[in-house]
Amino acid sequence: MDEPLASERGGVTLVLVTGPPASGKTTLAQPLARQLGLPLLGKDAIKEALFDTLGSGDRAWSRRLGAASYAVLVALARELPAAVLDANFYPDHGPGLLQACQRPIEVFCRCPAAEVERRFTQRAPARHPGHVDHVLDAQLKAALEGGMSPLGLGGSVLEVDTSSPVDVAAVAGWVTQQPEWHLPMPSSPTHHQTRK
Repeated sequence: MDEPLASERGGVTLVLVTGPPASGKTTLAQPLARQLGLPLLGKDAIKEALFDTLGSGDRAWSRRLGAASYAVLVALARELPAAVLDANFYPDHGPGLLQACQRPIEVFCRCPAAEVERRFTQRAPARHPGHVDHVLDAQLKAALEGGMSPLGLGGSVLEVDTSSPVDVAAVAGWVTQQPEWHLPMPSSPTHHQTRK
């Protein structure tokens, strides 16, 4: 008999991997999704697909496609019984996320501002040019200076120091022990992701 969906066992399970840009979200989210046996939905993967389809532009265009990417990310999350979401969510994304899941589990990547800015600058040449990472707007600059904090949407929150390698197995273990987790820990995880 097929395993029942999460919604049939008591609710949707969403694990949000949040934090400032370049704080190590994707580096953590990819192996975490594999450990948990959940699909990974990444905002940047969606945004880069939109760039490839619609073209790149200035910072305003990048922000416009960024807003569309968040909307697509949340819409996809609403259609799944469980997923890991990788994005630098802001407080105004909270209502949409709560429509997808009443109590998401949040793993917040915390890293010293100087290290975040160093990583951001270092990765800029290798990133999709549509991100326009060489131009910092006020919102992004504030985030790089440590202006972001966990969303705190009512579910369990774990803050992870990503200035050094993270014990992904320990994070996965913590996630599966939270009351918002509605899935059994897989014995041989499978993984589907949108990240290139």
